[in-house]
Amino acid sequence: MPADKIRNRPQITTNITKMNPHLSNQQPPVPIPRGLALTLLGFSLVATLVPLPLRAAGEVATPPPAFEETPAQHDGRMQWFRDAKFGMFIHWGLYSQLAGEWQGKSITGGAEWIQQFLTIPSSQYSGLAKTWKPAKYDPREWVRQMKAAGIKYVCITTKHHDGFCLWPTKMNDDWNISLTPGGMDLLKPLAEACQAEGVRFCIYHSVMDWHHPDWPARPAFNDSAKGPPDKARFKTYLYGQLKELFSNYGPIGMVWFDGTWDRESWTSQDGKELEEYTRSLQPSVILDNRSGYLPPQRKLNFTVANSYGYVFAGDYISPEGEVPATGLPGIDWETCQTMQLPNNWGYNRLVGFRSFQNLLHQLIDVTSKGGNMLLNIGPNAEGEILPPARQNLQQFATWMKTNSEAIHGTTASPFESLPFDGRCTQKPGKLYLHLLQWPANHQVVVPVSNRVTRAWLLADPTRSLPVKPGKAGIIIGLPKDAPDANASVVAVEIEGAAAVIAQVAPISLGKPVTVSGEWQGRETLRKSHVNDGKTDTIWAGPENSRTGWAQIDLGAACAVDRAVLSEGHQYTRCGKFEVQAQVAGEWKTLATGTGIGALKQVGFTPVTARVFRLTVAVDKPANTPDGEPVIAEFQLFGE
Repeated sequence: MPADKIRNRPQITTNITKMNPHLSNQQPPVPIPRGLALTLLGFSLVATLVPLPLRAAGEVATPPPAFEETPAQHDGRMQWFRDAKFGMFIHWGLYSQLAGEWQGKSITGGAEWIQQFLTIPSSQYSGLAKTWKPAKYDPREWVRQMKAAGIKYVCITTKHHDGFCLWPTKMNDDWNISLTPGGMDLLKPLAEACQAEGVRFCIYHSVMDWHHPDWPARPAFNDSAKGPPDKARFKTYLYGQLKELFSNYGPIGMVWFDGTWDRESWTSQDGKELEEYTRSLQPSVILDNRSGYLPPQRKLNFTVANSYGYVFAGDYISPEGEVPATGLPGIDWETCQTMQLPNNWGYNRLVGFRSFQNLLHQLIDVTSKGGNMLLNIGPNAEGEILPPARQNLQQFATWMKTNSEAIHGTTASPFESLPFDGRCTQKPGKLYLHLLQWPANHQVVVPVSNRVTRAWLLADPTRSLPVKPGKAGIIIGLPKDAPDANASVVAVEIEGAAAVIAQVAPISLGKPVTVSGEWQGRETLRKSHVNDGKTDTIWAGPENSRTGWAQIDLGAACAVDRAVLSEGHQYTRCGKFEVQAQVAGEWKTLATGTGIGALKQVGFTPVTARVFRLTVAVDKPANTPDGEPVIAEFQLFGE
């Protein structure tokens, strides 16, 4: 995983540490037009591609012919990826034995980085190769579980930053799976299982290599290396390993490169050559954007905190651990997210897992914005998928059995926003409404003017739902109870492409705001931001507060039936919220819930009132950083 893990290294203790909520990779989204990555690269597909010959140090390599393809050929090559939507990342290696602990010290995040975080000398870390016995590894069962969960492609760490290879590479004889007691090639049976089950086999491969003596930025804890690093020799090693992988494991659907953020050690030219060589091995392969190639980059209209996942290179960009707020129209992208908290990609025995609902909602969010989700698991050293991860996969399998058509093969929502707490995906002539919270008024309004031929729940396909036209769009009636507590899907057949009805402005925009308090001296956190129509400005409660409220005076009694809440695109602090209206001098509760995040739609039975209040509570102990309540928008809709 990327360089910000170094900046946010977890606290080291002599016992089990508390989870660090700041060990995450949050970054704002970057809008990029589709196809720009390859346009910038200037590649084109040719009929015959010749592999770049391996060379000794100092020799000049003959580059492969340029990669050329037409837009139609590019679309054809990318189609399986665009349709798949859901992939599985697998971080597995020697670090899985340590599981977050080493000689009385522990880390709470980045278990796969433990050698660097705890500066374990290579002479000691290398002993792990002699003790790794993945006796319970059952790749066919792995892939069956993943396929049932809706996974369409599997991407495994062939080599992570510690340099240890999960296959018996002939490019080294001191740091690969053949040194372990069983000596079993871990990639071959997984590749075969993927082929047998109809799942694409993909590989992660770290360019950075802490073990190799010729990695230009060789770390000080590599106490086994002798002599100065030789970069040309390292590239020969790297290319030789890629040639083995592409020659011995069948079709490779995708390569997820990583570890190239050190621009002094790995230049843009190095990355460009790496992409060209990899494409020469299998022209159909899809590449992520982390080869290190840095062609001219598009100017952005906002700041990106960690740009590594947003580099314009390869075939798609790879935001990590978060979902771009508005998606990335016009470009292929993939959010990678790990199951284990707070940011463990390799197995860590000390911390817990994200809930199924959290992961499902993120998959739905990603899909509705036109992206893919690469969900990570970290098997234990014996080769077992941990029970919480297995349970998540089983719950995905149950949900997908009913709702997979609303995920696979869909495209992004036609709507900028929706008047209910949910998301939308689509196929030609069909909209899929993912209801993340069942509407209290038992109806949804779809803001389109199309004629609807039929609407139904995917959980009950034989029963049509009542449909009628309304001023704001098509009104679909719903049964009293949700068929799925996590997310229910309504399918809507429409005639023609979606004719979207523009959303009306909130009646609360710019109205007087009163708050429970303000953070003194911080002009950027003022109450005026609560209803200014911008989700990139926020109000925050006083320093060290954990509960706060904002209320809006509409100036006159208005009928209100919906609220839109937001903490902005960088905050997910809310534990509980409550929306109230002042009716006859008393506060009447209209809606309650857990979590707000970037955007939450809240519908309720229409109420006529002048003053409305949003109360936010944060589930975080006092006197800890970043726990104050935050509100970016409190919008009210009605007449």
